[in-house]
Amino acid sequence: MQDSDNKYLIFPVDGKIFCMSFSDVRLIIPAQHARRIPDFPDYVEGTIVNEGRTVTVISLRKRFGCPPDSTGGRECIILCDSEKSLGLLCDSITGFVEVQPDDIQPPPDVNEQVNARFISGTFLHDGQPCYVISPDLIIRPDDEELFTQNN
Repeated sequence: MQDSDNKYLIFPVDGKIFCMSFSDVRLIIPAQHARRIPDFPDYVEGTIVNEGRTVTVISLRKRFGCPPDSTGGRECIILCDSEKSLGLLCDSITGFVEVQPDDIQPPPDVNEQVNARFISGTFLHDGQPCYVISPDLIIRPDDEELFTQNN
């Protein structure tokens, strides 16, 4: 999708605003029960089957260390168009925005030990920071090997 280079899908997770490039989005589906995978990290909800493909679903709330959502009802899974067969469970989708590359700032970096490698940049959206995530990097580095062996 060459026309999607500067377009980003916006979604909240625990009151914070995140987005990902349209080029990383294959499909958005309503949340559904995922079959748990033994010995996988707690942020992996499990797997679902979509269009004959097994997709590993990652809860962004759990991955980001947020409490469970008590309101619920609008959760959805963003199926990613990436190397890994991933679905990202988020609170809802709030829309999309077009952002010029010059408006995207570098990601926040607290120190060498604490940085979110999956955040590739930030920009202001409605006066609040919006964090651009890279789906392929959402898996914790320590979990990569486990994920690759079982996916």
